[in-house]
Amino acid sequence: MLLHLVWSNLVHRPLRTVLSAFGVALAVALMLVNAGLVTGSQRERAHRETNVRAELMFWREFSLTSTSALVMPIQYADRLRRIAGVADVAPVGQYLKPSEYGIGLEIIEGIEWASYARLTGVRLQAGTPPVDEYDAIVDPEFIRTRRAKLGDTVMVFERPFRIVGIYAPEAGTGRFKMRLDTMQQLLAAPERCTFMYVKCADPADQEAVAARIVEELPDNTVVLVRDLPAAYEQGIPALNTFLKLVIGLAIAVGVTFVFLTMYTTIAERKRDIGILKSLGASPWWIIRAIEAEALLVGLLGLGLGIGAAYAAVVGMTAWTALRPAIEFRWLVFAACISLVSTALGALYPAWRAARLDPVETLAE
Repeated sequence: MLLHLVWSNLVHRPLRTVLSAFGVALAVALMLVNAGLVTGSQRERAHRETNVRAELMFWREFSLTSTSALVMPIQYADRLRRIAGVADVAPVGQYLKPSEYGIGLEIIEGIEWASYARLTGVRLQAGTPPVDEYDAIVDPEFIRTRRAKLGDTVMVFERPFRIVGIYAPEAGTGRFKMRLDTMQQLLAAPERCTFMYVKCADPADQEAVAARIVEELPDNTVVLVRDLPAAYEQGIPALNTFLKLVIGLAIAVGVTFVFLTMYTTIAERKRDIGILKSLGASPWWIIRAIEAEALLVGLLGLGLGIGAAYAAVVGMTAWTALRPAIEFRWLVFAACISLVSTALGALYPAWRAARLDPVETLAE
């Protein structure tokens, strides 16, 4: 009887049911899409950083987000090559700029093609290496998302760079790579880079080589490339804070929608509740009926929200360079949040309905 009554109430007021479910769906989609963007960006960057043959990264001052300046003297490359166990070194410059495609920022890399190709294993699928001052190479994903082709020009530093080559596999952080000396000139930072890839003579000896580098070149940071996925898995503090704010906002939206819906529903159904109580329905039965109705709305909103989130992911993947990744743990979390928020939103209206006096309600 309880479920039949709850279902009848939902079907009898379809517009209100849909609007309530829409509020929950909005909260679920908001949470899943943003969590997917954070998770996807961290996972993609870790994958591309580790998709190289070098074992070590040498930083003047290590930070997962300090990729916008050339701070390391390029002379460190010669000093690194003289350290026992180091086979090769490739300097890389990185510059952070607002993205013209998608959301957020993108990284432009400056490379010395010969050393970069040796240490990362990238090869040209088409075209030639960057030879002229304003030549650039890109990966297939850049070509796909920008709808570009060989010979096209891309504005960077307010200058037209010509795409002369397409490389694979994806490696490094930036998909757009120019000559390092060109980046140094444009950023007024001659003979400088952001970090250096270090290739060990014996990959099994990489920890010992890293220790020797730190000993001989103190006040610098050496990162094992194989450890980068774990570092990204922990997340960037600013992104984690943003995600927590989004989750809090999603909970607030869900609770508010359900509270307003159930509160107005109780106000309209006082007489119905009075009849139920006069027929022997206990306060606890009334509370269960209201909460059950809210939870059904929450389940409907959860389904709509998950569908909307995956639709948004498909759209972003097809039309932007973003790669959101909705993990199963976020689906479970979204389910818990949607059901808990709807239960909380209906709690006060249910308690208020349970306290209604049947005599007063029937007399109105």
